[in-house]
Amino acid sequence: MKKILFFLMAALIVASCAFSLPGKFTELADKVAQKGPDFTPEQWEKTNAQFEKLVQQYVDKYDSFSADDKKVINAAIGKYTATALKCGASDVVKQVKALLKQVPDSVNSAIEGAKGFLEELGQ
Repeated sequence: MKKILFFLMAALIVASCAFSLPGKFTELADKVAQKGPDFTPEQWEKTNAQFEKLVQQYVDKYDSFSADDKKVINAAIGKYTATALKCGASDVVKQVKALLKQVPDSVNSAIEGAKGFLEELGQ
């Protein structure tokens, strides 16, 4: 019985991380990094709408995030942006830059995240 409760609690903790804003950003950035090169313009539009909603939530609650959460979110923003650039989705990048101007330090952090992601890809 104790083992079942332990596994249920562990599953709940893992699930709650995926539903957090940093988890949502990371999940979306990873999805785009894996599948973005094959996206149609319609898929980019849909994905960018999701991304815009996440960024708006980030902007709205910016002061409530810890430094670690901001670091995770900014890294995911950088990864998303770098993937969009690599895939030639320049309209997406323009929209991302416009959104990020609303968040004080995210632009520099996102740029650093994008540089790091491109370096990992050997770019």
